[in-house]
Amino acid sequence: MQQDRETIAAVVVTYNRKNLLGQCLDSLFGQTQPLDAIYIIDNCSTDGTPDLLHARGWIATPEGRDDEVVEAIRPVAVPGSPNRRLEVHYVRLPENTGGAGGFHEGMKRATEAGFDWLWLMDDDLQAASEALEVLVRKKTALQEAHAEPFFLNSLALLSDPFDGDALAFPLQELSAVRDPKTGIHPVIRGACHWRFSEVRDQVKDGLYRWACLFNGTFLPARAVREVGLPNRDFFIWGDERDFQWRAARRFDQYTVVDSKVFHPLAHVMRFDWRQYYFIRNSFLVNRHFRHPTLRNLRLILLSLGLGLRHGRAGLTLMLRAIRDGWTGRLGKRDDLTS
Repeated sequence: MQQDRETIAAVVVTYNRKNLLGQCLDSLFGQTQPLDAIYIIDNCSTDGTPDLLHARGWIATPEGRDDEVVEAIRPVAVPGSPNRRLEVHYVRLPENTGGAGGFHEGMKRATEAGFDWLWLMDDDLQAASEALEVLVRKKTALQEAHAEPFFLNSLALLSDPFDGDALAFPLQELSAVRDPKTGIHPVIRGACHWRFSEVRDQVKDGLYRWACLFNGTFLPARAVREVGLPNRDFFIWGDERDFQWRAARRFDQYTVVDSKVFHPLAHVMRFDWRQYYFIRNSFLVNRHFRHPTLRNLRLILLSLGLGLRHGRAGLTLMLRAIRDGWTGRLGKRDDLTS
């Protein structure tokens, strides 16, 4: 891709949420800083997602067998800029690979296509119209200041209910050695802040020094080449933290507080089969920190307590997560409800 300016591709991972996906894409097409491409990674949706996208004029009709990866590419005019087009890549996977598999596939494709920067999000994220423009301005300022290599992230505000202060994902506080202070589980507050007002005094030049990745994350393609792709075997939850901590020693990570995106309340607040993946994968994430054995023992105690509060089925689920996490057994579990 031979261009004088740096190019940007958004990567959006979706699964059976076509209406939310439509709203997400509307917000991307409405950016004051136009994108060069959008990669829509469809985890084998069964709700008519490609039909909606085709009806909106965003994708060509995908052709291919259900048991293979299918890609349809269409140049789409940017609203308000009829002479400018961006490429929409619709990629349908033959099975649900979770967020981990979706971001793995999308980041791989966008990087191999030669885009310079990637903007990462799930289908239930909506971006303020100037969100990308603010990120690009901050990127340029940091580059001109010869800053160390960095990621940027938009500030993810809770959209429902919206009060302009509640965060959809917590901002982590770090220790002096840049490990997380506490908060192994995101519903345990500790040093995880769920309101922007709690960290406002730590913002400098519009930046908070940490980020919650894959929710409006703006990163250079070089990071994928240097750090590697997200681990698809995580399936859901934890792949973004694993990728983040793999990158943390090479790239500074900031939340750009004036770049706003909006996200509904995350399902992590509810106890169901998804908690298996969070607990299991947390054992692998803990390898990145000091004293991983102590962290894992604390995780075991917290997980057992969580399981006991949800009866025999909850305890069985947590025991399975602990066993698989301790032994490093990853991958999608087809016998869990999904």
